Amino acid sequence: MTHRGMLTSQRQLSAIKRHIFSPYRICPIGAHVDHQGGAVLGRTISIGTTLEYEPLDINEIHLTSDQFGEARFLIGELDLHGWARYAQAAARVLDLKRGMKAHVNGSLVGSGLSSSASVGLAYLKALAEVNDIELTAEQLVQLDYRLEHDELNLQNGLLDPLTIVFGHSDALLFMDTVTGSVSPIPDPPSSRFTWIIAYSGLSRELTKSGFNVRVEECRAAASLLKAGAKILSDVPREAFEQKKRTLPENLSKRAEHFFTEVDRVHDGAQAWKEANLERFGQLMNQSCESSIRNYESGSDTLIELHELVSQTDGIYGSRFSGGGYGGCVVALSKRDAAEKVCAEISEQFSRLHPELPSKVFVAEMGAGLSPLPSSEYRLFRRDGPGVKL
Repeated sequence: MTHRGMLTSQRQLSAIKRHIFSPYRICPIGAHVDHQGGAVLGRTISIGTTLEYEPLDINEIHLTSDQFGEARFLIGELDLHGWARYAQAAARVLDLKRGMKAHVNGSLVGSGLSSSASVGLAYLKALAEVNDIELTAEQLVQLDYRLEHDELNLQNGLLDPLTIVFGHSDALLFMDTVTGSVSPIPDPPSSRFTWIIAYSGLSRELTKSGFNVRVEECRAAASLLKAGAKILSDVPREAFEQKKRTLPENLSKRAEHFFTEVDRVHDGAQAWKEANLERFGQLMNQSCESSIRNYESGSDTLIELHELVSQTDGIYGSRFSGGGYGGCVVALSKRDAAEKVCAEISEQFSRLHPELPSKVFVAEMGAGLSPLPSSEYRLFRRDGPGVKL
């Protein structure tokens, strides 16, 4: 992280408005394993966070939001219960001399599509730019990890920031969450498939769910399986097979999910390379079943939605998105059946839960974190990118 020479006068700098688009992400296989060093699969979609911002030559940050209103705070402050906490945390992990004025907008906040990492990365990128700080992609990933893990007490891994920073519109990402390496796997012919997102209408917040508890259970299982192990990726598979029956039932289930899910990630990567969409869909379903049975996540409503989606003709497979305590189901669909599938799922789920503001739509894929031209920013704010209802 380095400071650039200040080539623009403060008066000129403050007159410039800039824009960032930070996408949401989906993880079709690789749930609940990144915090244990497991390999994961992910990709970015064309909806996410848009941020319009300009520098302030004072030690303050002024925010407005279509969803949440206004907030002002000094750099260094942190209110863990306020909506501006991601901006506050971003400011705390950077070496800042200047604040900013910004407008933030996002759809499907708290839906399980990693809106938290999306907005955190947008704030980091913007605050770095207005303070003439050069950040590599790798530094952005690590700073977002510090923002959520150290400042906001979320025991997450690297899945979200790796996917959002390195996302491709035409490739699935295979990611090693220990080394931080990212390998794009090109998509099969797009005429064969598309992605569908079914939002339950129930949002969730990971720090208020069972997320951190599950992370601690995984760590406890690791320490019992191997002396000195801190996370499950420190444990050889054979050690787990030999000792799993000695573990308390809940810890055995968490470890079972980890090891089988990592296997599914590698199998899924191979299936994607071979354009074997039927096999990939089966692995998505198995992943979700393990999340329910072994990881014990998922509300009754979300499980009901997953079962509805996976049983719909034209769907290869589906699984929860995010922590699984609310939010979305992501599905791999046959492209020629997608619109009919969306209408059928929407009609059936709305009939079961008319009280919920659910949405079902075809999600277009998008690239990773990027600057956004002003003309595109206006379009994103008005319509919301990539959503086909």
